Amino acid sequence: MTDQLNTVEAIDNAAPALANRAIARCVRAFHVAHRECIDNKASETDAMKKAGEAYRATMPPLTDRENCRDFIACVAQGVLIGAIEEKYAGKLLYAAQVATAVTSAEELSRERAGYAVYANLSAAETERVKKFMPRRSKTS
Repeated sequence: MTDQLNTVEAIDNAAPALANRAIARCVRAFHVAHRECIDNKASETDAMKKAGEAYRATMPPLTDRENCRDFIACVAQGVLIGAIEEKYAGKLLYAAQVATAVTSAEELSRERAGYAVYANLSAAETERVKKFMPRRSKTS
């Protein structure tokens, strides 16, 4: 059993997905919880359950687009390593999709509200204000 866990850890530690900080944090929580359970003589089933709980508890909150992307990546990695059951992955991804839509709409609304200031300004005043307004990205 220990040899198998060491092999899994070695594969996970070499995975390119761990370049993403959110995934690395979740995988670390997974392995720490799993190791603690095994060290305390828990069954493999119980260890995987606790490790999965630790993984999910460490996932980023769905508060902005970057966190939503990280959350999606964590769901995918979680399914791959057994921290998230496939039957729940769709629900988690749907939650991320809804959160992404909401946060994108809020960000666009805030941006548009900032540009609404230009409506009552002269051309010279508008140009001065533009220096302090965030620029729109070409991808938004």
